[in-house]
Formats: sequence, C-alpha cells, structure tokens
Amino acid sequence: MGGKRQTVPAEFAVQGEVMIRTARVKMRRTRSRDYMKKWRANPKHRELERERRDRDYVLKKQRRARRLLLRPYTRVDGRPQCGFCGQGRPVEIVERLRISETADDEFVKVLIPYCGHC
Repeated sequence: MGGKRQTVPAEFAVQGEVMIRTARVKMRRTRSRDYMKKWRANPKHRELERERRDRDYVLKKQRRARRLLLRPYTRVDGRPQCGFCGQGRPVEIVERLRISETADDEFVKVLIPYCGHC
C-alpha cells in the first residue's frame, strides 16, 4: 500500500513537530486556494454560486421576518432589544402612538422597549 517511508528534511526535524504541522497546513491552504480559483473560473460554477447565494439570502431574510412577526423587539437568540436602535438592552418601556388601520380610532397606543441611550 504505502511505499518507502519518506524522511523528514533536516530543517523540519530540528524545528520540531509544530513547524511540520504548520508547513502542512500552509500547503493544504495553498492547494485549496488554487483549487477554488480554478473552480470559480468556470462560468457554470460561478452561476451556481450566485444562485445559491441569492437563495440563501432570501431564506435568511424570510426567517428573520418571520421571527420578528412572532416576537418583535428581540434578537436572534431571543433576548430583548431596544425598539428604536435595535442595539441596546431595554431598561424601560415607552408608550408611542401609531396610526390605526381601522376607522374606529385615529391612533393606537403601542408599547416599545427603550434602552435609554438612543
């Protein structure tokens, strides 16, 4: 199966196992980078990549929109966030007016979490 065992060059043997591992990783990365350059140069593969990227982007956008409909003012992990800036952790809930969609009332009170900084 194998063949004759290859000897390790003297400069690598002196530097130790860490340097051998580093050199192998570097060679693998170079080989992978060259392979992907060739792969992406093919117009058919480039088109497949573009379609996959667009499809994944749309799915991610739909997932985010669905999550926001179910639980507004929350992060992806479920923790609450400021309803105005979307960055900070809310420390209070403020009351705002929203234009009503029904003809009964002109405005509707809406409670929005607020971080106190924005």
